[in-house]
Amino acid sequence: MDIQLDPSRDDLPLMANTNHILVKHYALDLDVDFESQVIDGTIVLFFEDGNRFKKQNSFTEEACQSESNEACKSGMPETCCISVTNAGTFSSKMEYNDFAICSKGEKDTSAKDGNHDNREQASGISTSKYCCDTGNHGSGEFLLVLDCCDLSVLKVEEVDVAAVPGIEKFTRSPELTVVSEELRNQIVHELVTLPADRWREQLDYYARCSQAPGCGELFFDTDTWSLQIRKTGVQTATDFPHALRIWYKTKPEGRSVTWTSDQSGR
Repeated sequence: MDIQLDPSRDDLPLMANTNHILVKHYALDLDVDFESQVIDGTIVLFFEDGNRFKKQNSFTEEACQSESNEACKSGMPETCCISVTNAGTFSSKMEYNDFAICSKGEKDTSAKDGNHDNREQASGISTSKYCCDTGNHGSGEFLLVLDCCDLSVLKVEEVDVAAVPGIEKFTRSPELTVVSEELRNQIVHELVTLPADRWREQLDYYARCSQAPGCGELFFDTDTWSLQIRKTGVQTATDFPHALRIWYKTKPEGRSVTWTSDQSGR
């Protein structure tokens, strides 16, 4: 794969494993330094497990196939049903190996573990050497892959949404006596699946959750086009934290942000 891409002319590669986990909402808290041409701060991401959408896709394919069979029986032109599998690429020492990110969780053959600890405070984009099973099968740890380019990621942490006052309304128990990963993920699931007529309440709780404290840093690594995040011992997207806070900043010379002048030359 040619990594010398021109963002103004070329389509940038999309590597996120959206078949396994989806970003449903995000909250930004950023500062803009015009003199240094740097934007820095945090983004809080709210995720939904992709299994629900896989089931919907499977149902759609079965219904489509059924319609196709009926069309054949009645002598009508057959309806063409195409199942599309997303594909991504993973970088290891700048050598690109294609692997499928599909609903069946096909495995990527991984290199040796080369993740850097969050405490290293990564000041630039590094080459990722860590890779694992990004699906819901196998013994490898689940790897969340997010698209990004030319960002300095400083820290990634799980957000304790259970600490938000009044959040117990999104759980099955009136009191939050024991807080677990499963409970936090349940809260996020209930929040992101609220019906459309409760959008004001949903946005209010998104804002509250984005201000909730962190409850543990996560391992991360970056390469040219992506950010990869993992939590020790977590093997599936279902068990992966569904609310994360990422501390990052852009680069003045980077391709994530283009700086230009207005009509007054500012």
